[in-house]
Amino acid sequence: MEDMQETLVGLFTEVAILEHLVRVREERLASDLLSVGDFGVLNYFMVNHPSPDTVAGIAWSFQEEEAYTRAKVDDLVMRGLVSITPQTDDNALAMVMITDEGRSVRDGVIDRLAPDITMAVGEIPREALETTFKTLRDIRLTLDNLPDR
Repeated sequence: MEDMQETLVGLFTEVAILEHLVRVREERLASDLLSVGDFGVLNYFMVNHPSPDTVAGIAWSFQEEEAYTRAKVDDLVMRGLVSITPQTDDNALAMVMITDEGRSVRDGVIDRLAPDITMAVGEIPREALETTFKTLRDIRLTLDNLPDR
């Protein structure tokens, strides 16, 4: 079991380092378009949740306080990158949708990051990248569905 623990510690350490390095590059290359948090919300709608979602649902996905998520959403609304339709008196249940402008700005960030990402993984076989992606997604889905979440 010791080897497995070392493997898991190594895996999560590498994921944490990778996240930090990508975040720093993203902030440097795209900060004039979006903050990392704003990009996360737009990317959420483009990749993980293509239909409208509530502020509460977005907060749950990012494991954030609803007030913090609402502030991000309000900023994105002011910039025309998402729209919000109140469904009730409860702000957490307001429905959020990405706009065409939001899609365009998110795609612009991806376009800016693409050369760096391509360079970083250029020597790794496609099959290995696909396996890594599937494995990391499975781990994320498991963490998303833990009962203490």
